[in-house]
Amino acid sequence: MPVDAFRKYFEDNPDIFTALVAALAICGSYLAGVRGAKIQAGGGRDQAAAAREAAQITADAQRVAALWTVRQVQLAELIRSADTLVEVCDRFWIDGGDDLAGQVSAASAAVSSRWNEVRLIVTESVVQAAGELARSAMTVEENAQRFAPVMSARNVLSRIVEDDPHVGHEIDEVLAMEVSQGHRARALANLIGDLTEEQAHHIVAYDGPSEVMLRRTAEVRREFTVALNALVHEARTMLRSEDDVVPAVPQQRRRWWQRAA
Repeated sequence: MPVDAFRKYFEDNPDIFTALVAALAICGSYLAGVRGAKIQAGGGRDQAAAAREAAQITADAQRVAALWTVRQVQLAELIRSADTLVEVCDRFWIDGGDDLAGQVSAASAAVSSRWNEVRLIVTESVVQAAGELARSAMTVEENAQRFAPVMSARNVLSRIVEDDPHVGHEIDEVLAMEVSQGHRARALANLIGDLTEEQAHHIVAYDGPSEVMLRRTAEVRREFTVALNALVHEARTMLRSEDDVVPAVPQQRRRWWQRAA
């Protein structure tokens, strides 16, 4: 039989048998090494892919957290700047001087700047609400710029008339003069020494009742309050203030070993 023949051959040639066994051992080791290397390489690729995915998840989480923080800070700054503008306008009604006029303009510019920054980073609903807040704050400013100097000048004139009731008739005569507003303003300033020509101009330029100015002022303040509350609501919704959770990270694609786990 062939098996007996092989056995007899190797018994007669032990050196060849020894060499053959060694060769088979070497081949087996080589094949095992190749297979192990392939398995190790595959595992290395999986580990590298997992590391890349973990790094991407971390980067996405950092991006979302940074955006959340920027949105919160910028919206808070917009609200603060709008409140500041309205507060300065309130003081402008009392004083009406050039110093406060400059502060009103500066506060208005701050609102405009914050609004331009906010609308680049927030959701569409918050853009709309923030725009309404900025618009209503600007309306408060426009109303103050138009009427506050008039009211301030009228208050000065009222105090003068209270101290000297007889001057009231002379004031009425000046205001009734059929000349240009500039002539009447200069005549009024000349008549009332404590009244500047600019204040006299405001008095002459607007002869409507004070109630109209006060009613319009109350109206624009209500509009501002409504816009502020609307923005706060939209901002809290966007920032998920009621959820007490960290900002959501975009969903990542799960690999086969993750799905199997």
